[in-house]
Amino acid sequence: MDKQLEEVVFDHLHATAFQGQPLGQTILGPRENIQSISRDDLTGYIKTNYTADRMVLAGAGGVPHAQLVELAEKYFAGLPSGPPTSQSSAKPEFIGSEVRIRDDTMPTANIAIAVEGVSWKDDDYFTALVTQAIVGNWDRAMGSSPYLGSKLSTFVHTNGLANSFMSFSTSYSDTG
Repeated sequence: MDKQLEEVVFDHLHATAFQGQPLGQTILGPRENIQSISRDDLTGYIKTNYTADRMVLAGAGGVPHAQLVELAEKYFAGLPSGPPTSQSSAKPEFIGSEVRIRDDTMPTANIAIAVEGVSWKDDDYFTALVTQAIVGNWDRAMGSSPYLGSKLSTFVHTNGLANSFMSFSTSYSDTG
């Protein structure tokens, strides 16, 4: 993971935007935790979290409903139901700050900039997605790159400002 710099920068973005809160933690966990995971840890996690109340079975295509129900009962009826999970009702606080990790041995910089967004429950959720689409994504490796996408991509290409950029909207149940 540490070698995928585009992903690392997003871990740092979350860590600084939601400092000291669950959203500020990497989904993979610290390297020390990953390296120390045992088989018992994984089976315990599966027993705790892979329970019937946390699963959805969806069918598509030419499978008759009765057959899908029969298959579900055959393969999933024995799954345990876990206890109800408690969810924090406190909205995560977005903290405006920055983190810089400089490495002059690298030929490029990976930068992420964020503002607090909207939750996927918010009335402006789809507006945020449209805004993301308007800004768009661009990579100079794309054929005819200065003419693809937005005026921003043309400006970035013409002035040699970046190798690529990507807009994103990451929404959670209570913030974005």
